[in-house]
Amino acid sequence: MSKYLVVGSGLFGAVFAREAAKRGHEVTVIEKRDHIAGNIYTKEIDGIQVHQYGAHIFHTSNKEVWEYVQQFAEFNRYTNSPVANYK
Repeated sequence: MSKYLVVGSGLFGAVFAREAAKRGHEVTVIEKRDHIAGNIYTKEIDGIQVHQYGAHIFHTSNKEVWEYVQQFAEFNRYTNSPVANYK
């Protein structure tokens, strides 16, 4: 099997590393921050998940992608519906 070095543990790096390891590849992940998840990292403060680097909304219309992410965490369905007033 192949050996991979993944630089960064954000969404892409984490998913690639997991899927490659699942297929029997040797994977090493390096990350400069003291946590995983890149810019979508959250930390719990008083029982509330707080976005460290600003709010992020995950959205997809792809059922397979939705089912994949749901295995790691429960996501709330959210529809972004901005309102604009012009003149």
